[in-house]
Amino acid sequence: MKKLFKGILCAVLCGAAVIGAVACGSKDNTDDPTGDGTSEPTFEIAGDLQSLYGTDGYPQAVLVVKKSVIEADGAAVAAMISYMEGADEYLTSAQPAEIVNLLSDKYPTGVTPSLNAKNLNAQVIKNCSVKFSAAAGEKARMNAYLEKLIAVDTTSTKIPADAFYYEGTAAAGEIAGSYQVYAPDGAPALALANAIHEANAAFTYHIVASTAIAAQVTGEAPAADFCVLPSNAAAKVLGTGEKYQMLGVVTNGNLYFIRTNTEQAKLTDKASLSALVGKKVGVVQLANVPGLTLQAVLKDAGVSYQILESLTAPAAKDKVNLVAFADATDVGPAAGCDYYLCPEPAATAKTNAFQASKS
Repeated sequence: MKKLFKGILCAVLCGAAVIGAVACGSKDNTDDPTGDGTSEPTFEIAGDLQSLYGTDGYPQAVLVVKKSVIEADGAAVAAMISYMEGADEYLTSAQPAEIVNLLSDKYPTGVTPSLNAKNLNAQVIKNCSVKFSAAAGEKARMNAYLEKLIAVDTTSTKIPADAFYYEGTAAAGEIAGSYQVYAPDGAPALALANAIHEANAAFTYHIVASTAIAAQVTGEAPAADFCVLPSNAAAKVLGTGEKYQMLGVVTNGNLYFIRTNTEQAKLTDKASLSALVGKKVGVVQLANVPGLTLQAVLKDAGVSYQILESLTAPAAKDKVNLVAFADATDVGPAAGCDYYLCPEPAATAKTNAFQASKS
C-alpha cells in the first residue's frame, strides 16, 4: 500500500508541474524478492562475498614458516604441510564440540575464543572455507588478489618477491627440533585443528587476538616458527622472503552479507550488487581484509561506493554507502544499516540469535 500511495502521489505531482520540475522516482532497486510489495524486519544471511569474488574465493589467510626452519628441519615443514593438507577433511568429519575442545586451551589468558559450542556447527565450519593449497600453485591467485587490494588502497599490502613463495619439496622424517605455531582467533584458528589433533609434541600451538598476530612474526626475535596470517599482512611484512616463506593458502574467505529487511535483495551474483546502491552497509573491519575485499568486488562489478565518516552521515542515493564497524559486537538488527558484512562465526551467531528471539 505504501508503494502504491507513493506512486499515486508522484504521478499527481508530475502532472501538476508546469515545467516538469518534479520528476517521478524510479522503482526501488531492492524490491521485496517476493514481489508482493511488503517487507518484514529480519536479520539473515543474504550473500556470500567469497562467491561474489570468484569461484574459488580469495586467499584470505596464509601459512608462513621461518626460512631458518626450512633450512634446518625439512621434516618439520613436511609434517606441518601434511597436517594442513588434511585440515578440511578433518573439519568435515569431526564433531564441532571436539574442535572447540581442541582449540580451547590454546588461547592466552584474557582472550575469549570466538569459536565456542554455541556458535560452531557444521555450516559455520563450511562457511569458514578452510582448504590448504600449496604456495607454488597459488602465486598467480595470491598476486592477483593483492593487486586488487592495492587498487583500493596502495598502502594495504605489497606484491611479494618470488622468494616469498616456498617451492621446495620437504621430505618426511624425524623432526629435529620443537616449534611454536601461531594463528589469529576465528576462521584461521580452525585451520590448526587437524594439526592440534595430530598431537605431535614437536609443535606447540597458540591462538591469539587478531590484533596481536603480526607481533609474532616481527621484531628481532619473532616468536612464531609457523604462523597463519592475513594474506595482505603476510605479503606486506614478510614479502621479501628473507625471514619467512609462505607454505600455502589456508582459508579462502569467511565474509557474509546480512540483510535487515526482507525488502532488501539477496546478493547472488555481481549484477545483484546494484541492490546495495543507496543503502548503508556496515562493514566489520572496513580498513582491513573485509572492507578492502568488498571494495575490490564493488570495483570489479562497476558499482560506485563511498565511505561514510559515521553511521549518522547521510547516505548518497547513487552509491553504496560503507560504514565502519570495529568488530561484530555492535552489529545487529537495530544498529542502523540496511546490510552488514560480517565474518563467520559471528554472522551465523548473530542471525541465529535473531531467529531465536522470534520463536
